[in-house]
Amino acid sequence: MKMMKTLLLATCLLSPLLANAADHPPYKVLMLLYRGSTDAERGFMDYLKARMPVQFIVRDAAEDKEKIPALIAEARQLKPDLIYTFGTSMTLAAVGKYDADPARYLGKVPVVFNIVADPVGSKLTRTLQTSSRNFTGVSHLVPMADQLKAANQLGKINRLGVVYNPQEPNSQLAVRDLQDNAARFGYTLVPVPVEVDATGKPTTEAVTTAVQQVLLGKIDTLYLPSDSSLIQQADAIVAPATAAGVPVISATEAPIRKNGALMGLVGNYYNAGAFAGYKAEQILLKRKTPAAIPMETLQRFSLVVNMQTARTLKRYPPLEEFRIAELLR
Repeated sequence: MKMMKTLLLATCLLSPLLANAADHPPYKVLMLLYRGSTDAERGFMDYLKARMPVQFIVRDAAEDKEKIPALIAEARQLKPDLIYTFGTSMTLAAVGKYDADPARYLGKVPVVFNIVADPVGSKLTRTLQTSSRNFTGVSHLVPMADQLKAANQLGKINRLGVVYNPQEPNSQLAVRDLQDNAARFGYTLVPVPVEVDATGKPTTEAVTTAVQQVLLGKIDTLYLPSDSSLIQQADAIVAPATAAGVPVISATEAPIRKNGALMGLVGNYYNAGAFAGYKAEQILLKRKTPAAIPMETLQRFSLVVNMQTARTLKRYPPLEEFRIAELLR
């Protein structure tokens, strides 16, 4: 009976919000993407569509940074109710670093970012508790120490290689975090930068060259950062490493599912999108200011293991991890 009363009270409290949402004209949400639609966007859109009338306007830079200024200019003209940004590069272009001139960025429209690896390290904000500006958001990335703990369950890492894009903040931050954890986990880091073209993107040929170079460093494990420019080139990273008997540990789930990376402790993109949708709901329906909504990462992460690659490399997770890991057959 007590539970029934509690549920009834919750329904009564929620009903005005649902009624107000239904009576409201569709909220206009501009989505600024960097590398096309991912599960993160599907999670975000599904969450909002289930809770309010909403019109999504989707724009995609298609991994071309030269397109971003035009997208930001269009955002000012469209005057949406809320802007969603994917990734560090797009979010920095939209709201700027905390010490930048705010007049140059989108300060009037609330922004919810998603799939930003390190909001503090990339200088979006000084603290995750508040942006002190008109945005909030979600980070998908698992703390580096936790990723390394999971990776070491498949065998002690002694020489850890990483190929990285020297022009991408996420790549730079990953190398920094790997260096910071080297003494704690007892490995030698072998970082190799990837040459990029005039647009700041690595070509497949450049990635292949970097992987060949890092493999010459006699590494026993290769780390693939959360960097869109490298995730799109994951085949050129994973295939030669696996052929050389070197497991690839991925910071994100797509290279494990689609490209054969061995494993990773990762944040699920769909769940991150739904969490970003929840934050958008707080702004649009509950009228909270973005600065009052903390920036957060997911509370639960997924240990994903590609078993086909595990069989190829003869590297298997311990039996106790079989109960908690998602094993891709």
